[in-house]
Amino acid sequence: MSMERVALVSALVLAVACLVTVVLLVLARIAKDRAERRRHHVRSSVWRVVLTLGSGEGPELDDAYATLLAADPEQRKSVENDAFALLPKLRGESRQRLSEVLLSWNALDRARNSTTSRSAVRRCRGYYRLGVLAEPGRRHQVLRGLDDRDFVARRTAMLALGSFPDPVVVSKMLDAAAEEPRLRSDFLASIDRIGLTAAPVLRGQLHPVPEGADETEARRAQLAAEALGLVGAIDAVGDLEHAMAGGPDELWIACINALGALGSPGSIVVLGDALDHANPDVRRAAARAIGLIGASHAVEFLGSALEDDSVEVARAAANALYRCGRTGQRILRFSPVPVAREVLALAELRERV
Repeated sequence: MSMERVALVSALVLAVACLVTVVLLVLARIAKDRAERRRHHVRSSVWRVVLTLGSGEGPELDDAYATLLAADPEQRKSVENDAFALLPKLRGESRQRLSEVLLSWNALDRARNSTTSRSAVRRCRGYYRLGVLAEPGRRHQVLRGLDDRDFVARRTAMLALGSFPDPVVVSKMLDAAAEEPRLRSDFLASIDRIGLTAAPVLRGQLHPVPEGADETEARRAQLAAEALGLVGAIDAVGDLEHAMAGGPDELWIACINALGALGSPGSIVVLGDALDHANPDVRRAAARAIGLIGASHAVEFLGSALEDDSVEVARAAANALYRCGRTGQRILRFSPVPVAREVLALAELRERV
């Protein structure tokens, strides 16, 4: 066979291959578009029922509930992700009904299986969904997520545990957050959701930390103090004041901030003593906390803090005096300290606006 014929045959084969490839690509695109339209059609019809379950009432709610229980696998798959995203936003009977629907779809078992996946994304999804469904019997599986090898998965597990108001869970969360400082904000977010149920465990971890103690122990007490102020545990005022008997400055600041958030007038004396602390950050926190409480008898402590060597402490004291009402504002007007005039001027501007 001559070279011309070989080239011609090769060109024909190449042309046919290109044509077949184009046809296959077109057919694949058509099939994909049809499948997408079908998924959209299936999802839109079922999603309307899910929304009805989330916002309906009476017979409408019952009909939507029955329809979703009878949904086929394709319908379930099309809306399951969106249903999990919607569930935390619901309250009352609507939330209960949608949770029951997801449980009837075996979503709980799929979520549990996801937590053992090799994929970090799937493990995160599993922890999240177990937290959303909040089945008490599954809390140990979410707790295992605190030891996950992936940091994002550990964060997700920490946030998911906010759905389990249990002392054991709170204790494990506190241990994990103390060991890994990056989990602090997620720990506090979950404790905020758990609320006062966490207070007994947190109070048990709050105590003066001796000098030279392990960093983890000091961090555990600091986190406990922050969390107690966050949940409004007014019964913990005495524990917070006692914890300020020693320990690192970070613990002092956490206790002071918590006392300010709790707003107990009886803490004014303890906070006033903290205005003499060697660390200006502690003094500034104490001045700010006294201002949050705003008792009239706090003025005598704040007046001397206006003359503090640290301008930030003096500014915090000036703002606190302004919050103490007419008595504190009178001191600011007659004070020669620059931050006093600054605070008064800013307050006047806010009033004009």
